[in-house]
Amino acid sequence: MSPKIRVTGPTLEAALNAIRPSLTPEERKDATRSASQIITAIISAYDSNVKQGEIGPQGKGAKGKVGKGTAKSQTGLIYGRIQSGKTRAMVTSAALAFDNKIRVVVVVTSNNNRLVDQTHQDFRKGLPGNIGVYSKAHFSTEIEQAKQILESGEGGIVLICSKGAARLPQATAFLTKTGANKHPSVIFDDEGDQATLDTNTWERSKQTKNVIIPPSKIHRLIHDPAISSLRRSLPRHIFVSVTGTPSGLVLQNIENRSRPAFIELLEAGKHYVGGGTFFATENPEHNHLITLIDSGERIQLLGKQKHLPEGLKGAIRFFLLAAAAAGLQTGWPADDQGYKLLCHPSVKNIDQEKVAELIRDYVVYLSHGLNTVKHVVMKDIQKSYDLLKKHNSSVPRLVDLVACIRANMASREILILNKNTTGDELNYSRCFNLLVGGNTLGRGLAIKNLLVTYYVREAVTTQMDTMYQHARMFGYRKPTLRYTRVFLPPQLYNRFREIYVSDEDLRKFIKQNPKFDTLPVRIAANMRATRPSVLDAKKVNVIVPGTQIFPNYPHFGSGTEDKIADNVRAKLHKLFPGYLQNGNQGTDISTEDAQGLVSLIRTNGTNVWRDRKIPSILAYLGQQLEERVRLKYRKAERMAGDEKGYLEAGVLTGSVVEKDRQLAIPVLWVFEVKFKVGGPQRGWNGKPFFYPTLVVPKKYPLIVFNKS
Repeated sequence: MSPKIRVTGPTLEAALNAIRPSLTPEERKDATRSASQIITAIISAYDSNVKQGEIGPQGKGAKGKVGKGTAKSQTGLIYGRIQSGKTRAMVTSAALAFDNKIRVVVVVTSNNNRLVDQTHQDFRKGLPGNIGVYSKAHFSTEIEQAKQILESGEGGIVLICSKGAARLPQATAFLTKTGANKHPSVIFDDEGDQATLDTNTWERSKQTKNVIIPPSKIHRLIHDPAISSLRRSLPRHIFVSVTGTPSGLVLQNIENRSRPAFIELLEAGKHYVGGGTFFATENPEHNHLITLIDSGERIQLLGKQKHLPEGLKGAIRFFLLAAAAAGLQTGWPADDQGYKLLCHPSVKNIDQEKVAELIRDYVVYLSHGLNTVKHVVMKDIQKSYDLLKKHNSSVPRLVDLVACIRANMASREILILNKNTTGDELNYSRCFNLLVGGNTLGRGLAIKNLLVTYYVREAVTTQMDTMYQHARMFGYRKPTLRYTRVFLPPQLYNRFREIYVSDEDLRKFIKQNPKFDTLPVRIAANMRATRPSVLDAKKVNVIVPGTQIFPNYPHFGSGTEDKIADNVRAKLHKLFPGYLQNGNQGTDISTEDAQGLVSLIRTNGTNVWRDRKIPSILAYLGQQLEERVRLKYRKAERMAGDEKGYLEAGVLTGSVVEKDRQLAIPVLWVFEVKFKVGGPQRGWNGKPFFYPTLVVPKKYPLIVFNKS
């Protein structure tokens, strides 16, 4: 049962007015609904795991002692979409939290000064004056003021802190000195899959020697209950990760403090464009927002040649024309930060500097050509104009666009954005801005008024969550979509599309399976879901297309065999009345029925097959494959590998597996097995037992999941 919450209040209303006074009634309704969804989940988790009755509309405040405050069920996830306004959602959720008697909100964000400052300003502008908003500059100077706010019983405090080894202890000390530990609180971990996860997990899981490998420092400073960590300093709290790429979080071991116990899917607003706009089409040539460039353009761009490849030249020409058209038709951006082209060539600063210099040279060349009507560059300009006009017939005449570009080209800016760049250095032109960068162009950094993206950065093995965060073309860009274009090679389009499909699959699975246990993540060739360092090598498994999944140990000798067998036979008879005669032929059943049948069969599997995981895997397969499963039955005899009944190779032979793997749907075999005489059968009572095997179709992507 959902807890009662106050769905609006003075703090939320003030936040909505401050965020944007011109919010339409529909936009206000969407923002209120998202905040209420998030706070409902937080209050529910708080009531169940901290203390009931302290928060909510009738909340009585902190009373008495609570537990340690780090149970796995107190961690949640807000699963948003890239560039969908997750910071705004945190601001409005924080506001509604204060209206529901929560007194302390902590926001930990990327260890990037520009992003910390951006987040701090967003919260300061979005919350009313009775809420104290503090960041690194206030950790030593505003302790008394924050303490007074908390002691007054009115309002509350927000603390913005970077995920830095120096800042986190300072933030923890600030919370302790202000008495924040006495009050109900929420910790929002912005981009919670980025720096918070334990990057020593893989190394620890592979360790064979008796060597203790502690968690990584940032993970300890946030989560570790044995030290003065952030979570320990706030015993009355709910911890909520916020991200649009949660693979690293959902693949954590069940006992890990980062793994979410509840997930709220955050939907974007009306004018949002995302993966479905740019990458839903299997053939990119059917999407006019995509322009494919040569597959080897990155090598050309970063090689020894001293001129730009054709794809980047075309992107620049298209941008200048599109920005001029937008400026003439809808006006230049009101914030005087101009329209933007984003070039994402490489993570290396030296590469970015080279590309910026080549762009500068080409822009000078274009400027000269535009001032000389008969110059050869005008033929290329005409081609780019035709590309713009093809799906946007109302654009101004070419002569008018060229005149606009000429009039404003002198003030264009070519800017490099990387870790060496500070926010103060970003002096944008009011018209044309060409940005070049690496990792800084990923998480968190909002690029307003972006029209053209040129993307050629390419890794040998793509890390899906990192690459998807590079999709800065996503966002609330529908009003300028007709001037928008993405230039990239075919192989990178295909990778973005695979990641988009994986993201949609996971969101759909969570929506259909709210009481999740296993959360499968779809991956493709030359990809991995997230960085390996944060995963447990012994607990993360991959389901390979065309393979059979079976338990390596059956279940027997517990005295429950007869009851299990009766239940399985009754279910088989209901689903497949002729299973004894036509078992090898099989029959099609629903995914739901297959889940019900599998849940009746007990095994002692310790490999990929885990009894509690297989129903979730069947649900995920069914989501992709028509919600049908082919059910087959057979009797078999096997030799046990050890006294516990170890089965190294399963029951199916290669020829049967080959036939089944060609089908379009999974095949679930139910075997009635006897061990052959002569094997190590100590403790075995000689009764047959039921043993399942699942054959995954060959035409199916890889999926990875955590089996803990």
